[in-house]
Amino acid sequence: MRRLATSLVVLVVAVLAAPAARAHAVSTSFLTLGVPRDDAPVTVRWDIALQDLVWTVFIDTDVDGVATWGEIQAAEPAITRAVLGQIALERGGAACTLRVHDYALARRLEQNFLSIALDASCVRTGVLHLGGPLFMSGDASQRVLLSARRGDDAFQGVITPDSAGWTEPAEVSAWRSFVRFVGEGVWHVWVGYDHIAFVLLLLLPAVLRPVDGRWQGATRLPQVARDIVTIITAFTIAHSITLALAVTGAVRLPGKPIEVAIAASIAAAALLNLLPRYARWRLALAFGFGFVHGFGFANALAEIDAAGVQLLPLLAGFNIGVEIAQLSIVAVVLPLIYAARGTRWYAAGAMPLGSCALGAAGLVWLVQRLASPG
Repeated sequence: MRRLATSLVVLVVAVLAAPAARAHAVSTSFLTLGVPRDDAPVTVRWDIALQDLVWTVFIDTDVDGVATWGEIQAAEPAITRAVLGQIALERGGAACTLRVHDYALARRLEQNFLSIALDASCVRTGVLHLGGPLFMSGDASQRVLLSARRGDDAFQGVITPDSAGWTEPAEVSAWRSFVRFVGEGVWHVWVGYDHIAFVLLLLLPAVLRPVDGRWQGATRLPQVARDIVTIITAFTIAHSITLALAVTGAVRLPGKPIEVAIAASIAAAALLNLLPRYARWRLALAFGFGFVHGFGFANALAEIDAAGVQLLPLLAGFNIGVEIAQLSIVAVVLPLIYAARGTRWYAAGAMPLGSCALGAAGLVWLVQRLASPG
């Protein structure tokens, strides 16, 4: 029992130890490539978040926490040197010559980005390969979302700190896109600590039953399994709907209210766990707030340059990856809490205390997100 208690505490502490910034807005830059079929230059547009760029290039000269357009213009030589040192492009095994020719401000994911336009002079034939550090310091939360066009062909990819860059495919492959974004869906849940907190709060009372206003351990595994399947399925259906609506552009909502609502969902789920008489509302809570979490997931795909049929494998792969990650959480947590369900320390101690801890974290995130700008 002590080992089970320790394992549950570790899971809760791991979630609470996460930083309090927006969980679904990780460090991401965006690369767009135009790949010509003739000897015209390869075009590159690289959008980098200013909050990431200032860690590498000294831009904010008055140290007021805001990089103004005037400061960016003054730092252009340093920015150009930094950018050209971070990106490498070659074609047919021969290095391309890159030249920065324009800067502009852009707005993505409700953040300020610097959009950098480059031309690349390359040999006329051969496979294109893009690599380099790309301002990724090895932090697993960093990503480069890449979109490339070659005539009528459109390619999407994700470059991570441990990948070898991006190589131009011979042809468009829906299967390759699907598999790549399954991994992205898994990764997005594992770094989305607020989503993990919400799933844990749905799981904690699943092995208990309300009896005379108090929690008691469930007596049968099929009963527990049915409860978990029902709750997780309702949550999955809801966030799948809003994920699809948001990614396809059918519904667009600002990010801050969504992040605030996600934090509120954690506090609400924690409160419900402390009220056994209202346990029947868990299904409605999972389904209702599932819609909110779906919009949070959509940030990972919102800026992908794909539409129609091209978007389907990305969306399907990402959504399946999300479900795989959720099931992995269930697979880790369920055996622990099911073994502990009949003990007094779980129903009267670990479950309510764990719910309070996660709920408190949700309230802290709620206040921080309400107070954050934009």
